[in-house]
Amino acid sequence: MRVVEPLLGTRVEVEATSRDAGIATAVEDAVLLETQRLERVFSIFDPNSEMWALRRSGHTDDEELQSVVALALQWRDRTGGAFHPAVQPLVDIWNTAESSGLVPSAADLAESAFELETPSLAHLDLNAVAKGWIAERAVDVAIETYRSFDPQHDSVWLSIGGDLVHRGAGSIAVGIEAPHRPYDNVAPLATVEIGNEALATSGSARRGWTIGGQRYSKVLDPRSGRPVEGIVSATVIASDAATADVLATTALVLEPLESIELVRSEDASCMLVRSDGSAVVSSERFRRG
Repeated sequence: MRVVEPLLGTRVEVEATSRDAGIATAVEDAVLLETQRLERVFSIFDPNSEMWALRRSGHTDDEELQSVVALALQWRDRTGGAFHPAVQPLVDIWNTAESSGLVPSAADLAESAFELETPSLAHLDLNAVAKGWIAERAVDVAIETYRSFDPQHDSVWLSIGGDLVHRGAGSIAVGIEAPHRPYDNVAPLATVEIGNEALATSGSARRGWTIGGQRYSKVLDPRSGRPVEGIVSATVIASDAATADVLATTALVLEPLESIELVRSEDASCMLVRSDGSAVVSSERFRRG
């Protein structure tokens, strides 16, 4: 297994299997090179990236970035705004609130949420879809690399933060972390097998603002501007990582039954963990520990 950290602001892991160790190494190299290339397109930290230029000018000629922006906006419309790629103005309000010690007023949140109906590209953040999209492109390169050596290929998996893609022979077992107990020596809350699929997990348990002695989740409902409550972790298995990524993010915002309906409409599966530690699953694939 190869590990690169940091990349895309998070931990990247890749493992390729082959009867020839040299081929496996070449595949892993190709995956990491493609991930690094796409980071130069989508990074919000690199002032020379295409994403930075888009936020600055409101325009891009980069076809890959255009595709992901279009995908994000499609999901915004499909979810009725529960998924939104431009919530930075709301985040800024809550950052200011934490500094001042004053909870944002309902009027300020309503005004900012209303402004999201016509979002500014300067506030665009594609992280909740781009990581999955990048993972898919990188794994596509892995398969192409395998085939350049031999028409048959074994398997590869790639993890970017909470997004994981597996392609090829067999399957892999993935443990789902207990959101309130993210320790290496704690057994996973559940395990699931994925094969030629993608898995994404989003959560709110470890990120928050503290205002007036009360903790608020940093995951916001774009429709109201308020921090989400109830669901602290959402894991989704889908055919591709971009879809899994978006659905996992959206499931933190929607009511559980709404999330399950949306997930099933994509032939996907999900496990939702409530703040009290109980879980809701859409299928029996998730095996509780």
